[in-house]
Amino acid sequence: MKFPCNASSQLLARPTACFVFDTSRSQFHSLASNIEYFFNMRGLGGATQKEQTRDELLEAVRAERVARSGAKQRARAAGVIQRIWRGHRARRQLRETLVSEWVASYGPMVGSPAARLSGREVADKLLPPLLFLLKPTVAAAAAAAAHSLPAVQPSPTTPGMAATGSSPGMAVWDGFAVSSAAAGMAVPLPPPGSPLSNMIRGSLALLLRTCSATDPRDSYLALGLMGEEPRRAAWREQAWRLLSTCCRLVGSPRRLDAAPPRHHQQQGDGQQSRGLAAATAPLAAAAPSGTAAVAAVAAVGSDLVIDAVAIRLAALLTDAASWKCLPATGSSSSSSSGALEASAAEHAAAHLRRRLAQHPHCLFAALARLLAARQQQQGNLTAEGVVAAPAVVGQQQQLSRLLGLVLAVLRPALDLDPDVNSRKAGSPVGAATVAAAPGALCGGGGGAGPPPPLFLGGYPECLSAFCRFVLVAPGLVGQVPQDMQVRLRSSGAFARLCRSVRQQLADRTVGDATAAACCLTNLLQMLLGPQMHSPGPAGQGAGAVGDGGGAPGVLSAPPDSLWGPGGEVAAELAATAAALMEHMARARLYGSPELAAAVSGLWPLAQRGLLVPLLVALESRSGGVESYSEMCCVAIELLPRLSAAFSDTGVRADVPGLLNALAFSPGVLPRMWRWLCFALRLPRECPAAASRGLDVAALAGGYAGLQPRSARVLGLFCRVYAQLLLVLDDGEFYELQQPLDLAAARAVGTSLNSLVFHTYLPKPHADGSRAVSAPGPGDADFALLIEWAPRLLRALYERDVRRPYCQSLLWLAPYREMFGSEDEQPGQAPPHHHRPDDDDPFASAASAPDPSDSRIGPFTAGTVLHALVYGGGGGVSAGGTGGADEEDEGDISAPGGSPALQTRAGEGCRPKSLASLLRVSPQAVPFSRRVDLLRALLAEDKRRGGWELPRHAGGLQPIKVTIRRGSLIEDAYAGLAHKGAELKARLQVVFVNEAGMTEAGLDFGGLQKELLERVVSAGLDANYGLFTSTPDGLVYPNPAAERLDGGLALLEFMGLMFGKALYEGILLPVPFAHFFVARLQGRQPLFDDLSSLDPELHKNLLMVKRYEGDVSDLCLTFSADTDFLGCPVHHELLPGRGDMPVTNESRLLYCHLLADWHLNGKLGAPTAAFARGLFSLIPQASLRLFNPREFNQLLSGATADRPGGGGAAPLDVGDMRRWTRYSGGYSADSATVKLFWRVVSELTPDQQSALLRFATSCSRPPLGGFRYLQPPLTVHKVECDAGMFAVIGGRDVDRLPSASTCYNMLKLPNYRRASTLKTKLLYSITSGAGFELS
Repeated sequence: MKFPCNASSQLLARPTACFVFDTSRSQFHSLASNIEYFFNMRGLGGATQKEQTRDELLEAVRAERVARSGAKQRARAAGVIQRIWRGHRARRQLRETLVSEWVASYGPMVGSPAARLSGREVADKLLPPLLFLLKPTVAAAAAAAAHSLPAVQPSPTTPGMAATGSSPGMAVWDGFAVSSAAAGMAVPLPPPGSPLSNMIRGSLALLLRTCSATDPRDSYLALGLMGEEPRRAAWREQAWRLLSTCCRLVGSPRRLDAAPPRHHQQQGDGQQSRGLAAATAPLAAAAPSGTAAVAAVAAVGSDLVIDAVAIRLAALLTDAASWKCLPATGSSSSSSSGALEASAAEHAAAHLRRRLAQHPHCLFAALARLLAARQQQQGNLTAEGVVAAPAVVGQQQQLSRLLGLVLAVLRPALDLDPDVNSRKAGSPVGAATVAAAPGALCGGGGGAGPPPPLFLGGYPECLSAFCRFVLVAPGLVGQVPQDMQVRLRSSGAFARLCRSVRQQLADRTVGDATAAACCLTNLLQMLLGPQMHSPGPAGQGAGAVGDGGGAPGVLSAPPDSLWGPGGEVAAELAATAAALMEHMARARLYGSPELAAAVSGLWPLAQRGLLVPLLVALESRSGGVESYSEMCCVAIELLPRLSAAFSDTGVRADVPGLLNALAFSPGVLPRMWRWLCFALRLPRECPAAASRGLDVAALAGGYAGLQPRSARVLGLFCRVYAQLLLVLDDGEFYELQQPLDLAAARAVGTSLNSLVFHTYLPKPHADGSRAVSAPGPGDADFALLIEWAPRLLRALYERDVRRPYCQSLLWLAPYREMFGSEDEQPGQAPPHHHRPDDDDPFASAASAPDPSDSRIGPFTAGTVLHALVYGGGGGVSAGGTGGADEEDEGDISAPGGSPALQTRAGEGCRPKSLASLLRVSPQAVPFSRRVDLLRALLAEDKRRGGWELPRHAGGLQPIKVTIRRGSLIEDAYAGLAHKGAELKARLQVVFVNEAGMTEAGLDFGGLQKELLERVVSAGLDANYGLFTSTPDGLVYPNPAAERLDGGLALLEFMGLMFGKALYEGILLPVPFAHFFVARLQGRQPLFDDLSSLDPELHKNLLMVKRYEGDVSDLCLTFSADTDFLGCPVHHELLPGRGDMPVTNESRLLYCHLLADWHLNGKLGAPTAAFARGLFSLIPQASLRLFNPREFNQLLSGATADRPGGGGAAPLDVGDMRRWTRYSGGYSADSATVKLFWRVVSELTPDQQSALLRFATSCSRPPLGGFRYLQPPLTVHKVECDAGMFAVIGGRDVDRLPSASTCYNMLKLPNYRRASTLKTKLLYSITSGAGFELS
């Protein structure tokens, strides 16, 4: 055959082309395809088509290869399917043959009670086909599981019930994840009524009959006692297969369809089927009776006949005492041979129990299925309101018998406990209990000797299966016999159970949160059962709580012996409870009824009877307190999440309140503090007169210097103590000194103060090593400490502010230790800076210093402010420029800066560190430094907004307002109330006097100060009804202002006026009540703040709180009544339950609700209105830098917060004189100036205040002294003529003093005599005139 050159070359290029003519069919097809390919390349006219590229040819070849490979795979798959089908058909035919042979051979015997089978025939002919047919296969189990009910059927409305975090190859069984191999060991039961089901029933009936025979020749059990050892070993192996098959039958998934399929009903002989049904009728005595019971059992797919017989057979095989083929005790045959037979029987039964302990999954899976069926059956009966039928009672008996088998298998593992062995050997009661245990557990009579001990490698698997399948069942402990509860409660057994549970958690084989909660509930019930009592009326008694769930009960204090030697049981319980609750916290929480029932069983965790003894038992154990704290911390994190989950789904659940239980348990906080002092080397007490050691050296590293577990203990202490302080009144804290005495409370304060301070400003290490970075809030060990150490410190500090119990040095000790005392800070006048308004002709001779240049520690206020506002370390440096490196900014030791300040701060001292400290603990920085920071903040805001610049320098247009002195509030409200934040601009005020004439004067700040002070004074007038005062004279908004026409709007305007005063640094003679300041700062006033609002009400509530009788006799309800303009107003403290009476249990809630209503509820709207105006000019965060007393100093001066309302106090004339400047020819040595200061020192405090108002428009001295008065107070000389003898009584100067308040300038004529100066000065400052005297 010849081809064209181009075609042949293309064919040769194809790697699969074959031109060797052979008889092979594949080669022939390859040649034919190539020939076809060649002819396809030519068109109708003989022209060659476009040649294909090499890549296209290769792609075509690859496609051919894939097609051929697919054809081969399909052929192989078809062959495999045919072989599997042929094998399946052969196995099915074999099963049908075996069933038919069984029916023919043994079917008639089942219905004949007199028919007997020998033990050998049972072993050789009856059992092998049965065991073969019931041999478990993974494929069969998977097929059955597709049509069966799982061990625990999750609710269709309950998502997330699958195992969380389970490993690959794991299946969910009753809330715990088991291996797929273990799940595949289940035996799928055929439908009831099918030939195979009848065969199983009949075989079990014959087995039960022969195992109960008394004649050894007819007893299958006797085969284990006769013959040589190989025959007995073969019997033991077959008996083990039978025992495991019985357990698998009970634990097998049940089909949902109770009716047998039609094709099964048509198979077999009808006569034999009817005979089998009649034969198994006696076994069905325990079958359900009643329609509701039948429906309940059918709902779970249960087969009580198979369950009952299989459990009975398993009990017979493992309890030699119930073997009737043995000679009876006391009979004539009871000889040495009989004793040997009994010993051999016990050895055989013990061997089976030991094998079952080595492979316990089938046994515990059976128990788990029965428990799940019982739980669902009870739920169905309860939902339908049906009384439990006899079948339910029978099922309960089966469950008890199987549970006895479980505990009998588990007993060898428990016998390894030395405490149990010692009690068995030394206690008569214990010996009797142990002797009776086998019969009691396995349902047989008589007591045999103890079985051979379980080898050490077997009991962990047994305990693991017990924990995996049994401990997760709700209410299981109520089914455990009392003697076995004693065993499980022993220290060694309980400790091993706890360790096994933790191992399951480590292996990630634990299911969802419900399974973990049930496990913890059962552990608590198992350990504390005798101490758990249900609450009941007097006379009924307190019976033991039968299960883990239900309503919370009462827990009596357990004996010390319960915790084991060295507190082993207590340590294991704490560690296991923490691990289980941590697993619940990691899982997705859904508030299902199942989870609610499980969580309700955790009520012992919130009982003093457990918390205090558990801490006492762990206190002396190494790592015990850490384990206790870990358990409590995890619970504190978990329980609120559970409450939220149940609230979202509307499911009612009794979530235990662990936090309150810890706070109110006596002895918990003192013991924890004692342990912390020993472990962390903290001061246990701090004397009130102590001045050294207030900076705790052991806490110089802050949080980073603590060990993680110790940090968790300290965090728990802070959380619990802070919770208690919320409800602890001053009488309990100061007089009764609960829970800690005042010396210990001071020690807590100084320790936390050092800890928080050095967390942000650590001391350098002695060895020069670098500081360790502080842990973050995401660290689980430090999370509670980081959040609650500053809160507890603040709570202790605020209590000290309200009623001092600490020395003032305590809160500033770390600051002074690191940066020196306040007196060591630079105290000279701030340096002068040129400002844009210095060229103003009306400007003062000396302009104001820049507040950003003041010092806070080693940094400038501007640098710290930048870090505080923007969270960084950069800001304004000492030279006034920004953008420098973080390490150099604000460093006063840098070249060109101020003289270096000697500090003891480590390398972690940065502006952002000091800013972080101010956020969490501002009281650790001196008050004057915080004032400097506030001034720097306001000055920076003025610079950024251009509020202080004059118009010609690019500033904003001043706000012009005209005020009639007879209508201050009305005119000011009309002109300024709508401005809001625009009030940061300058005000140009024009006053109109009572005569209607405009007063002379230019407003460069003085008239603004006068306006603010007079408007505020007018707003406090009782006729407006905007404000009221406490008995101490402290001001707060009137609660009735909300009901006045325009009252809230006026309160918002007053907030603007106070904000403007703070913004401009103008002091107002108005001290605010502390609870009102707390509301402005965003905090909630507490119970004891009521003493300043209404001392009588506070006293009455304290009487209710401490009433020793029955509070219900006082006829109090959860409601409050008030009066508004003679009209009573009723308020319900609990919405919808205002008529609920107050009892001894609810009186604490009543006291705090009533106090909260008076402090927060009534003042809510008025306070919010005032705050809106105030926060338009002053950021709320800046107010949190100060306590209420300091806030009043900011607002009203140094004496504002003293009792009586903060009236006028004597001026510090020396400080005023030190910072006063002179002009016009005066100097400090001028005669008139000396007379002036002598007269000022002789004035009364009210006259001194009037003088200050006359010169500066403000009656209060500047906060921090006259060094902060800007412009500085200036005494200007007014040259006037006087008589020659004016000094000795002649005519003196007649001119009155005047003032330019905008420049803080007093224009003082040059008087010659002190009497004249005093007379003229008093006339001027008390005349009340405006600018007429100018």
